[in-house]
Amino acid sequence: MSMFGFGTKKAAPAFDRSKLVGIDLTATRARASVAVGGRGRPLVLDDPAEDLHLFLTLDRRSPDIGSAGQAICRKYPHLVCSNFLPFLGHARQWQSGRAALTPESALQAVFERLRGPVTAESEAIALALPAYLTAAQVKAVRELAGRAHLPVRGTAAAALVVAADRAGLVLGGSAPAHTSGSADDADDARPDWVVPIRAHAHGPAAIVVVDVDEFALTASVVGVEAGGVKMLASATRPRASLKAWKDRIIDGMSDRCVRLCRRDPRDSADAEQALYLQLDTALDRTRAGQPVTLTVRSEHWYQDLVHQPEEFDAYCTALAAIGADGLVEAVRSANLAVPPRAIWLTHAAARLPGLAALLHQNSPEQTEIFALSPTAIADATAALVPRWLAGKLPPVHLDAHLPLEPAAEKPATRPTSAANPPARQG
Repeated sequence: MSMFGFGTKKAAPAFDRSKLVGIDLTATRARASVAVGGRGRPLVLDDPAEDLHLFLTLDRRSPDIGSAGQAICRKYPHLVCSNFLPFLGHARQWQSGRAALTPESALQAVFERLRGPVTAESEAIALALPAYLTAAQVKAVRELAGRAHLPVRGTAAAALVVAADRAGLVLGGSAPAHTSGSADDADDARPDWVVPIRAHAHGPAAIVVVDVDEFALTASVVGVEAGGVKMLASATRPRASLKAWKDRIIDGMSDRCVRLCRRDPRDSADAEQALYLQLDTALDRTRAGQPVTLTVRSEHWYQDLVHQPEEFDAYCTALAAIGADGLVEAVRSANLAVPPRAIWLTHAAARLPGLAALLHQNSPEQTEIFALSPTAIADATAALVPRWLAGKLPPVHLDAHLPLEPAAEKPATRPTSAANPPARQG
């Protein structure tokens, strides 16, 4: 080596091989968690946001992904590509001027965007995917991830992943230690959901996992046994998609605005866009039983709209009924001998106005209802990576059966109850 350092090679970046990344991918967003020392922490995918929303702009040759697309999706819908994941393999195209995207090119752009923050943390990742994707679509996802140079070691259906991760709670064991910091604590519940604590049983049982994204509300019935978890049935309701819920809330608030000031936010692209961007915060607040104030503003007028949580519930009564019907269909298709032990609502599903309350009102006494933390699926996916690396899981998409590790090797955190959130300290 030269004393001046000429001709020397830079050392390759050293990766902490104990870091493993799980990605929870839906038609709405990508969410990632990195497991370090048995604990999970969320990755920032769209600085400063943790989630990367799957909205791609079409106003430039190279699409911008995430918050930039979400910021114009109502104002310039013709310039945004979204809800493309369920249309992989279909002859569909989003085009504006010289920019054009297919479902495949849109997803590859998303994976290329994810490559930076993900590979900066780990050389081994896994993907959790919606249950409604077909085998051909899953194959396309895996191929596109490979083209984007994402080091995917395995894929599985999200419902199976989270059920396997928390199987110990169902069978009578312990809870996972890798759930990220305060994620469960952040999952507050509506006060009017609070119900008497139902007796909790242990042993083999069926669990229903309910999720929602831009494409559909999906209810998956998963059988949990000592040997593994099995997909028993699944029902998908596109009419109860997340987009449908947000459309209905905007319509309800706009009708209120017309009654108050004779002006309709939907007549102004700017006003509707601003209203749309306030919805996620509003859903978090109404779920916590708090009133919300949304501001409608156009170039020449503005109006504050104050809503109580029950008013959001009223807007979405029909959609909650469609979602509940999907769950009933899935349970009926599973042909269970006894009712499900529990219904687990993902963070996205638990925020849907009126859904959890309706499910509780119509569920058997022995069926508990819980809300999972925002990173529950991503955490659980990251925890599976070592098993793929060790060859303990087959290198195929796991959508029918996922074997469990021996109980002695399996740590797990009880999902936050949608009816009885944990008490706060301090």
